[in-house]
Amino acid sequence: MPPENACPVWRPDDCDGTRSCPPRCPRYVTDDGTSCTVYPLEERSDRIDRSGLESEPDIPPDGYRDGDPALVAVDDGDRPLAFGFAVADDGAASVTLEAGADPEVGTELARQLVARRRADDGSPGTLSIRGPRASLSRLAAELGDGGTFVDLESSGAADETDSRDEEGVLEVDLESPGAARTGHSPARRADVAAPRDVGALVDPETVAVVGATDREGSIGRLVVENLRDGFEGEVVPVTDRHESVLGLETAPSLSALRGDVDLAVVVLPRDAALEAVREAGETGVDAVAVLSAGFGESDDEGASREAELRELAAEHDLALIGPNALGVASTRGDMNASFAPEIPSAGGVSVLSHSGAMITAILDWADAEGVGVRDVVSLGNAAGLDEATLLRHWGRDPETSVVLAYLEDVSDGRAFVEAAREVTASTPVVALKSGRSEAGREAAASHTGALLGDDAGFDAAFDEAGVIRVDSQRSLYDLVALLESQPLPAGDRVAVVTNAGGPGVLATDAVAASDLSLAEFGAETERELERALPDAASAANPVDVLGDADVDRFVDALETVLAAPSVDAAIVVTTPHPLVSRADLARAVGDAGRRYGVPVVTCFSGGPLEGPVQDALSAAGVPNYPDAERAATALGAAASYAADRREPRTPADPVDADHERVESAVRERLRAGETTLGVESLDALEAYGVSTPAATLATTRAEAVDAAREIGGPVAMKAVTPALSHKTDVGGVAVDVPPDEAGETYDRLRERVASNAPGATVRGVLVQEMAPDGVECLVGVTRHPRFGPLVTFGLGGVFVEHLEDVAHALAPLSRFDAEELIRSIEADGVLEGARGRPPADVDALGDALVRLSWLAVEQPAIRELEVNPLVVTGDDALAVDFQAELEGAASEATARD
Repeated sequence: MPPENACPVWRPDDCDGTRSCPPRCPRYVTDDGTSCTVYPLEERSDRIDRSGLESEPDIPPDGYRDGDPALVAVDDGDRPLAFGFAVADDGAASVTLEAGADPEVGTELARQLVARRRADDGSPGTLSIRGPRASLSRLAAELGDGGTFVDLESSGAADETDSRDEEGVLEVDLESPGAARTGHSPARRADVAAPRDVGALVDPETVAVVGATDREGSIGRLVVENLRDGFEGEVVPVTDRHESVLGLETAPSLSALRGDVDLAVVVLPRDAALEAVREAGETGVDAVAVLSAGFGESDDEGASREAELRELAAEHDLALIGPNALGVASTRGDMNASFAPEIPSAGGVSVLSHSGAMITAILDWADAEGVGVRDVVSLGNAAGLDEATLLRHWGRDPETSVVLAYLEDVSDGRAFVEAAREVTASTPVVALKSGRSEAGREAAASHTGALLGDDAGFDAAFDEAGVIRVDSQRSLYDLVALLESQPLPAGDRVAVVTNAGGPGVLATDAVAASDLSLAEFGAETERELERALPDAASAANPVDVLGDADVDRFVDALETVLAAPSVDAAIVVTTPHPLVSRADLARAVGDAGRRYGVPVVTCFSGGPLEGPVQDALSAAGVPNYPDAERAATALGAAASYAADRREPRTPADPVDADHERVESAVRERLRAGETTLGVESLDALEAYGVSTPAATLATTRAEAVDAAREIGGPVAMKAVTPALSHKTDVGGVAVDVPPDEAGETYDRLRERVASNAPGATVRGVLVQEMAPDGVECLVGVTRHPRFGPLVTFGLGGVFVEHLEDVAHALAPLSRFDAEELIRSIEADGVLEGARGRPPADVDALGDALVRLSWLAVEQPAIRELEVNPLVVTGDDALAVDFQAELEGAASEATARD
């Protein structure tokens, strides 16, 4: 049997709700990824798992009576996280948290109490909620003037005997706008006024087409036709050449419409388009789509005009897309304000693209596959609205279930990451980014730069933001079709149900290759399958229902595995067979998936699908793939995204550091006209808490001998040459030097550098304690032009460029980020101990990564830095060699973000 009250999707924003839904959706995901469901306590009391509770936190307020409102928030395993109570006859309420529960769960439960009390016509005008300070103070901030928080400890009302020192009381005005928002979905609740009115762009009431004409083959005619033939609002052609266009009365100018325009679509030549945008801003138009070309994509003059356009958009606070855009479309009001031929049926996919041609391809695919669309925005040259603003809008739109993005660049890298991180916590974003290139390798001057392709920053940014990156149109379509129609997998365990042994085996291989696992059925599930299937059929996974199976047998097997607690997703694999109506099977698969709330995809292999079969799949909301590899790849990406979303992300907290020590060293170099810090400046790393071997810079032979003797034992000696990043290449490094040979080695190193690098200045020779045995790693930071400091990590030493096993992440790093970065390289197992080596101290390595990332963030004069090697031992991580490139005038070297 399907689970009781199972919703087809987890996210509350993915559905419109029904009349039987409570005032606020019972499902919620906190910022750290904790998912919970809120139930009336009387409906759930006998099902919740109370084992392991340190205490029973369900203590109602004074005056509470049986039958008064009571709620419980439980996690995915029915473990109670929080309880909430309200007294029906007055305005008292309470929230209590189970020990260790995320305070945000308490916040959500308080929202539920407010929303339900507002829905009760007989309720008083205020609600007084007592509960954890950390929970209620957060809701108070959301409510604004509608909520007043009183800290019980500061008010003197605390009762120390019952640990009330961390509690407070939130007084809620139930008639306030803030209280009204508690009845919205999480995305709507968080909505704030965007800097530009994206709503006017995608959901206007009146659209003006500036430059409209009835000339055949013109863009002005196509846009008017598309709007006239479907748009539910008012369409006004704007031109002083005709009294009507395609039967619609015209206006001579935007000014003549007296500000009664939400969206202006501009299809004029470049200079005239610029004046039309100016007029739009002056007459109060909210949004503008500039379809005109000849701007930055053409020549220097066009780039200058585009800069003027950008200034106009900012001056008048216009939600502007373009220039050189295809237009904008939305199924909200059947609006097609573009020259795309037609828009698919309504659905949950919102599309953002820098390419108009890609939009037409995407729309053609969506129409053919029955994938529904919400909004379509062509940014063109992106002189106005940026990607971050659109993402935030769709993240707050309850009808957008997935964002499809084709990107060639981003306008503001950090803003994009911040917005995408917020949105992907509840709405998947799938991006196809063009422009992968190796050109950045050739221009780099260090190991780190040589390993940093132009695209590495985007990979790191997408990873940081939770954006799913795909590498082809096929992968883009495959994954979006799945995310638009199916719930996210709860895990990586997949069941395969097939009527063909060979394709079933291929599907099993595809599951393993996609970082998924083949679900292991329990004894009860196997018994159910044995009862439902012939003796010759396989009750193990993959489930082979045999070649003579009809639709009923297929469905019996599918429903059995979907009911299994060990199954997170299913793939139905069929080959053509006269006993199986694929159209009927498609409908049955869709019904089963919805009943059980488990994602199901089909793999109808063979030739192109017949029209009725494709229609049945589309109507059933079941994505189909021609081979199991594509099906498994899409499921694997969805499962990975879902797992990342559940993983709590800790903030990157600043580290303790002696900033002045570093800034002083940077100022000294810049004032001397130098632009590098070398190994002699390892104290800059020490200022940020990074361990380094004992070292002394020797400028004479005698100083080298004294330094070696003071260190004791063999030492490493390195020529300090600001102009050379690779000292080994010119013979400038010697290791395991006995103290009594330090003088001779000092002379030899200077001679080698002079011979192999004529003209290079040798500032001295660093005499350094030999590093202990350990794993040599590379840590580098470069400044990406879009995303700022970018950390590179990999195994180190002189062969790092040849191994190319590195990973990248945006700075600053949290400890969680550092751990993920370490695990991202293929050779991370070396750190666990290999070939008799003891395990390396991964915690110390992670700490060093975090500290080096903050060094780069807080010291903007350091353009690029590299630590190679960073030697990780069994109890430490030591920076043995260091190089940094500086930029900026000396007076600017003390500025920190």
